[in-house]
Amino acid sequence: MTAVSEQHGITTSAVSQQLRILEEEVGAALTRRDGRVLRLTGAGRVLVDHTARILAALEEAESAVAATADTIAGVLTIACFQTAMSELALPVAAKLGNEHPDLRVRLVEAMPVDSVPAVRQQEVDLAITYTYSFGAADLPSGMTTDYLFSDPLVLLAPSAWRERVTVGGLAALADADWIAAQDGAPSISSVMFSCRQAGFTPRIVHRSSSFAMMSEMVDGGFGATIVPQISVPDRYRHLIAAPIVDGARRLGVTYRQASIERPAVAAAIRAFRQRVQPVGLAS
Repeated sequence: MTAVSEQHGITTSAVSQQLRILEEEVGAALTRRDGRVLRLTGAGRVLVDHTARILAALEEAESAVAATADTIAGVLTIACFQTAMSELALPVAAKLGNEHPDLRVRLVEAMPVDSVPAVRQQEVDLAITYTYSFGAADLPSGMTTDYLFSDPLVLLAPSAWRERVTVGGLAALADADWIAAQDGAPSISSVMFSCRQAGFTPRIVHRSSSFAMMSEMVDGGFGATIVPQISVPDRYRHLIAAPIVDGARRLGVTYRQASIERPAVAAAIRAFRQRVQPVGLAS
């Protein structure tokens, strides 16, 4: 109730009143108290399921109407995580702005864990998302992801350790200090999974939420790490010691299926596909 009131700028009592009115119109109780938590009843869940389909149908109708226009106009909001912002989102936003002067593109930096729900809730129109090769991706109903390219995972190691890696592979760094993100961050899974596949659990000594900072720490001799290749700044490319076998981060553009006929959405998806070709990202 509090979240709804904050999102819509009204009081919780106003939310309760609107809910009571809805229950009177439907003729059934939609929520029930479970301690301090308000839960949906069976009727409430049925109504939510139908509402999702109704909203999708409305968006399909709006997209179809927009497709009859002579120009691509309006506002298009794109969410993108930090390391793909400069390679993907910024060039695509610039391209769309140049080709469609009546279209205003908004960019929002967000990780997939936040951007996917934002797309579903129609807070953003598109999101650049990723999944790791050793993980699964489940999208909410009514959403889809168009694959763009695979970003290989690479081992970064201090130059002095290069010979060790060349001879013994990843396992040669079993006794080394490691650098990784905080527990719970998606990227730490790539370090843990890859090292365990090599037969050891990494001793994580240093933590950072920035791939660029991780690269700088490796360059300073603080330890090794595993990161997506496009996240490595050019000045630290010499630290790439080896690729991670079968390790990659698959990038894609995620959107609501009901919005695909909207000209701005379709144009953005085409622009992302074109972007990954000439810069050598597609594989």
